[in-house]
Amino acid sequence: MNIKMMKTRGLVLLVVLCMIFFHTEAIGATFSYEQGTFGGIALSYRKAVIGDGNERPSLVLYLHGGSSRGSDNEAQLLEPGVDSLANYLENHDIHAVFIVPQCPAGGGWLGSMQSALKGLIDYEVNKGNINREQLYLFGGSMGGTGSWNLLNSYPGLFTAAMPVAGNPSEQNAANVAQTPVYTVMGTEDRIMNLGTVRDFVDSLRTYGDEVEFDIEQGWTHENTCIMSYTTQRLDWVFGHQSKNPETGILEPKSAVERSMAVYNLQGQRMRVSPEELPSGIYISRGRKFVVRH
Repeated sequence: MNIKMMKTRGLVLLVVLCMIFFHTEAIGATFSYEQGTFGGIALSYRKAVIGDGNERPSLVLYLHGGSSRGSDNEAQLLEPGVDSLANYLENHDIHAVFIVPQCPAGGGWLGSMQSALKGLIDYEVNKGNINREQLYLFGGSMGGTGSWNLLNSYPGLFTAAMPVAGNPSEQNAANVAQTPVYTVMGTEDRIMNLGTVRDFVDSLRTYGDEVEFDIEQGWTHENTCIMSYTTQRLDWVFGHQSKNPETGILEPKSAVERSMAVYNLQGQRMRVSPEELPSGIYISRGRKFVVRH
């Protein structure tokens, strides 16, 4: 091998190493390679601890779209949503554990993968460091659909969620309504149906959910997955925090709060006045509260 060829190959190697470094470091967070078996499914994921402080960190989970499936544990980090979230957490000095799992090739975030994701969350939370009352869920495209499903499978688990360009059909609105949700769709989305999302959001509102729905004119499916994570929207999501770190239970203080639609933990609307509710835990506007007599 001559010197010129050695220099050329050395330069190529340097460029490759720089690209790898850029993908894992340039978004302002260092992501470690992680792998585990959850719910009987081997799951690779990347994890970054962002910020520091005396308070326990929040947990932030991002579910990628279909094009990032595989086994390299790399492709999911290239999604713009990961960059947007990592930069937001960094810029707002939010202490968080940011987790980005990778769905195996040919699979999806539905079915048995739901229990795998719940197992991953439990694994990280049960280490004892995560603030259990500050769990945030994000996802785009296939990840948006998976996020809707996760909200349905585990009602009230997340503090707030942001499914983007996803399909919520076949989900139980009463379950999903137990979590504050911000969702975004584009008028030129040819993959996910805008009308389906609009109808589901209307159902969430009948259950008193705290839900925000933005329809962006001219946005394609790809535009929506890339451009939705604005500072204003992320402010809304991360602005939701438990007001009772010990229990996560919110107790209504005012007559206005007490006049809102109220549901039991099974999603059934209570057809009695607030004063007539028996002792127990109830849901109003996606939040839990306690009635004690």
